[in-house]
Amino acid sequence: MNTLKYKGYIGSVAYSEPDKVFFGKLEGIDDLVNYEGESVAELTSAFHEAVEDYLAFCDDHGLKPEKSYTGTFNVRIPPMTHREIANRASEAGISINAFVKKALTEAVEKPWPAAWSLVQGYGPDAPEPAMLMDNPPEFHYGTKESLKLSVPAKDVALAKEIARRMGWKIE
Repeated sequence: MNTLKYKGYIGSVAYSEPDKVFFGKLEGIDDLVNYEGESVAELTSAFHEAVEDYLAFCDDHGLKPEKSYTGTFNVRIPPMTHREIANRASEAGISINAFVKKALTEAVEKPWPAAWSLVQGYGPDAPEPAMLMDNPPEFHYGTKESLKLSVPAKDVALAKEIARRMGWKIE
């Protein structure tokens, strides 16, 4: 996507052939700020004017102006983590950038798991054991107490699936 940049704001650039006009909007903010022009020079000027008008509006109304996000940022990670990301990306047949983008998108779309997860145990209505033993030991399969199981964050999905299959309540 083509973009314009001014005072930390990013604006989209598009063209409407039927109207013979370039148009765009400020990206990465909740407010809707549009601009248009019949040439690249007019569009650029209208974009700058739209940013200035947005800033003036916010100032006049005592609002804090939002900033656009560029979609790029630097993250410092340990070299071994970098190597592991590169290896996993290679195994998946994708670039490091695509791998990180996918991981971050999944992290944002799913509830953020804590570093350790709490899995609750059986309640009073425990399911029957999958295999019955001839001489079962003296214990009750389900209790009213909870079982706290700590698992590394990378294994939370697996632990939840196992718990679901076992009929456990997960919190």
